[in-house]
Amino acid sequence: MTSAAASSLGQRLLDEIKEESLDEILRDLRAQFPTPTENAFFGIKDLDELLNVFLGQSRSGNDASNQIHHAHPQPVPPSSHSNKRKKPVIEISSPSSGGGKSQLMYYLIAMSVLPATFHGQKLDGRGGAVVLLDTDGRLDVQRLYDIIQGVVRHAMDDTHTSSDATDENIATMVRDVMRHIHIFRPQTSSSLLSTLQSLHTYFLHNPRGPDGSLPLHGIFIDSLSAFYWPDRLRDEIARTSEIGLPVTQIQQAQKQRTAFYMSVLYAEIATELKRLQGVFGCGVVYSTWGITPRSSSSSSSSLGMGGLGGGGYGNNIWAGPPTFKPHLPAPWNSTFPDLRLVVQRDRVRTYPGTSTFNEWERDAAIRQSVVRKGKFSAWVDTSTLTAWAGGEVVLSALRKMPDNGGFPFWVREDGVFMDDLMDDIS
Repeated sequence: MTSAAASSLGQRLLDEIKEESLDEILRDLRAQFPTPTENAFFGIKDLDELLNVFLGQSRSGNDASNQIHHAHPQPVPPSSHSNKRKKPVIEISSPSSGGGKSQLMYYLIAMSVLPATFHGQKLDGRGGAVVLLDTDGRLDVQRLYDIIQGVVRHAMDDTHTSSDATDENIATMVRDVMRHIHIFRPQTSSSLLSTLQSLHTYFLHNPRGPDGSLPLHGIFIDSLSAFYWPDRLRDEIARTSEIGLPVTQIQQAQKQRTAFYMSVLYAEIATELKRLQGVFGCGVVYSTWGITPRSSSSSSSSLGMGGLGGGGYGNNIWAGPPTFKPHLPAPWNSTFPDLRLVVQRDRVRTYPGTSTFNEWERDAAIRQSVVRKGKFSAWVDTSTLTAWAGGEVVLSALRKMPDNGGFPFWVREDGVFMDDLMDDIS
C-alpha cells in the first residue's frame, strides 16, 4: 500500500470516529444498563430514598387492625402482586393553603400511571392504575393533565436526543393513561369508608375493564381532613347524649355501632386501607391540614433541616421548619403513616424596616424571578418518630442524607418538576 493510500484510509477511519462527552457516554451506559428499581416505588429519586430509610425499619403496632376489629370481616383475595416489601403509607401536610400538597400529589399520580418509557425515552413511570378520592371537591382535572404532560415533555427535552414523538402522540398517550385514574368524590367520612369497602368489587368486577392488566399502584386521598370538623361536632353531640348513662350501656352502643364514634370510624378507614393494600399491593398517599403546629424550636432541634422548608417568622426571627401534632384520631396520629412530609412554598424574605425605596426597586426583579420559579420545599416531620421502634435509627439515617432527607420541587404553569436544574430557570 502506497503512502497516499494509507493516508487516505487513515483519514476515512478518523472521520468515522464520533466524539462524545463524558456526560453522553454515562447517559448511554445508564440507558443500556438501568439501575435496578425494585426499591423505587414512585421512580422519584429523593422520595424513593426516603422510603427506603423508613420502610427499612419495622414498626411496632403499625397494623391498623390492632386498633380496632373490622366490623364485617371478609376473606382477602390473593394478590397477584409481589408483597416482598411493605408498600408505603405517606402523609402530606402543609402549614397553609396553597402549600403544594395537591400539586405534589398530582405529580405522584402522574408517575404512578405513566409508562416506564415512551418512544424510547425514559420516563420512570410505574405504569399502573390509581384511585383518587377527592374529598375536598377541588380536583382540577385540567391541571392533572398538564402535570402528566409536563413530565413527558420535560423528559423529552432533558435527553437532548431526537424523538419521533409529536405533540399529538404525547396528547394521545396522556389521555390514555388518564383513563387509569379512577376518581371518587365521597361527601362524608362514612361515604369515604363505604367507597373504600367497595373498591375491591369495583376493580375485580368492573365491566369497562380498562385496567384488566394493570396493577393498582396507589390510593390517593385529598384530603383526609376534609370531614374533620363536621365529624368532631357530631362526636361531641353524641358524647353529650351519653351523659348520665351507665358505662356498660355506652360500651354496648360502641360495640354495636348504634352511636357515632369519630375514633372508631377513622380507625375503620385505616383498617380498610390496610386491607386494600393486602389485596392489591398498592401504596397509600393522603393529605391533611397542618392545623396544630408544634413549637418550631423544639421540633427542629433533634434534626436540623439544612435551610429547607420555609418555617415561620416570629417577631422577624427565623423559627425553623414547622411540624404538626397529628389532629386525626388513632391510628392516624402516630402509627399509621410510614412517612410524614410537610410541604410549603419557599418564602421571599421581607424587607428589613431600615430598607429604602431605592433598595425595594433594585431588588424587585430578583424577587419576581424567585416567585416565578415556583420553588417549594418538602421535609420530613420527625415529631412522631419516637412513637415506634426504630425511630432513632431513622433519625440517624436522615442526618446522613442531603438536607436531612428534605427535597425541593417546582410548581410551574407547565407542570411540577423535581429536577435541580429548574432552580436555574428564571
